[in-house]
Amino acid sequence: MSSVSITNGRDEPKDGRVETWKTPRMAQREKMVSRPALSPAAKAARTAKLAADAAELKQRTELSRRRRMMIAPLAFAALTGLLLVLHQSRVLELFYPAGAVLVAAILYKRSPAHYLSFVVWLFFLTPEVRRLSDYFNGTFSDRSLIMLAPVIAAALCGMNLLTHFRVLMQRRAIPLTLIVLGIFYGYVIGMVGAGIAAASYTLISWLFPVLIAFHILVTWRQYPEYHRTMLKTFVFGGFVIAAYGVYQYVSPPPWDAFWLVQSGMISEGVPLPFGMRVSSTMNSSGPFAIAMMACLLMTLAARNKMAFLAGGLAVPALIGTMSRSVVGGLAIGLVYLFVMLDGRSRLRLVGGVAVIVLLCSPVAMIDEISDKAMARFSTVTQLDNDYSYQVRTEIYDHFLSEMTTNIAGQGLGMTGLGSKLSGDGSSNNVDFDSGLMEVPYVLGWPGTLLYTAGLLMLILRAFVASFARKNDRFAVAGAAAAFGVLAMMVFVNTLIGSGGMFFFIGVMLPVTGWRYAREIQHRAARAAAVRPDAAATPDQATAGTEAQRNIALPSKLKLRT
Repeated sequence: MSSVSITNGRDEPKDGRVETWKTPRMAQREKMVSRPALSPAAKAARTAKLAADAAELKQRTELSRRRRMMIAPLAFAALTGLLLVLHQSRVLELFYPAGAVLVAAILYKRSPAHYLSFVVWLFFLTPEVRRLSDYFNGTFSDRSLIMLAPVIAAALCGMNLLTHFRVLMQRRAIPLTLIVLGIFYGYVIGMVGAGIAAASYTLISWLFPVLIAFHILVTWRQYPEYHRTMLKTFVFGGFVIAAYGVYQYVSPPPWDAFWLVQSGMISEGVPLPFGMRVSSTMNSSGPFAIAMMACLLMTLAARNKMAFLAGGLAVPALIGTMSRSVVGGLAIGLVYLFVMLDGRSRLRLVGGVAVIVLLCSPVAMIDEISDKAMARFSTVTQLDNDYSYQVRTEIYDHFLSEMTTNIAGQGLGMTGLGSKLSGDGSSNNVDFDSGLMEVPYVLGWPGTLLYTAGLLMLILRAFVASFARKNDRFAVAGAAAAFGVLAMMVFVNTLIGSGGMFFFIGVMLPVTGWRYAREIQHRAARAAAVRPDAAATPDQATAGTEAQRNIALPSKLKLRT
């Protein structure tokens, strides 16, 4: 029934027609039917307009979500700065770790990439917050609760072991499972030899980098978000710590001078202009040099002016650390980048390195910097006069024979800072200048076999994934940073603490990106099989914007049906 006829004697038209009353819906339907059909070009234009409006709405929603992600970290930074300005150091010592864990928990639930970025920023800046707190408080504290903030925030990702425990038995997680088993073997041995306190303290620094790797593994679908967020973190974070490091070397701030004098770290130099080894916002020159090397390699994957500026500041900051091992790691990372990247990216790499060298070339004209750097790095060719080389040679000679007889290992807590918590005295506690010796000394033969097998599998997978996707400069740069950190194991154990965090992030990025790209290809292939007339494009339901999907699926990759 499309209409209702209403007639009466008085109002009946003279021509005999019957007036019809229609509901609004009926009238609209008849209007749509009577409208002329659109041409194919008009239909395509209307479809394109609707798609553009939908894309714009999605982009606005994504930008709004990103801004909301920044509210909690910025509020935390503002409150920390306010407490420092008000000289409320005692309140800050309680607020900082609690606030950091709260913000990390919020970001962990909402965005895995922003959570990891926040953890990296904590490792960058927390030691400087501790120095400022001690300086304004007027007393130096050997054990500060502030320094627990980055470790506890990083340990939050251990919740993935509970929510994704089945993944541990899958083939993709076997390397991490082997590493965790090797570490826990050393923990059990350490509880017997060094005590529960010392072994547990050391366990955290060994384990949390592996937990971060597992966090990236189970959130691999967020790879475009990792690409965008972590690249910005390394570029802007590298710029901040490099700029502060250069300033610290030229004119040490009073809080850094206070920390250096009170800590008694003679190896870090004296708190005078051009007399202090650059540690920037981190604990010492060693961890800062590793972080700076990773940031410098990652900035080569960026395509903005800030990356060149950060790189130009990173080089003199690295020189100020006087760390020869980092120079070797950086060289290995650059060689890996040059070999693995495609032809076009190689040209950009060479151009980027050239621009960075030009930007930092004025540093070579400063005698206070160039003379000390040349004197420090010239010892590489004069090993007979190198004291650290002689000490390291003695370590190899002594512990190589000990490791062949002590198969079980000494356990966690017998080396490093954790040894100070050992209850059996300090006679058996040693500090290693060689990571290659520390791993078998601590984990023994069983733990070393598990740990090394997992590492080799991770390295092999990262290499294969980098080779398969050479045009993903971000993933290749991450692998280059990981190999640079690994090469420094000859001098110090770089696979624990913040150095281990950079290593495991670097080896997981290529594998995660490769898996994400293959998933996009499979989805597009299935969509093309269901609708052959549709273009073989990535599934629009995939996380990330179109630009981010292009990162995961470069145009050179062809879909396989």
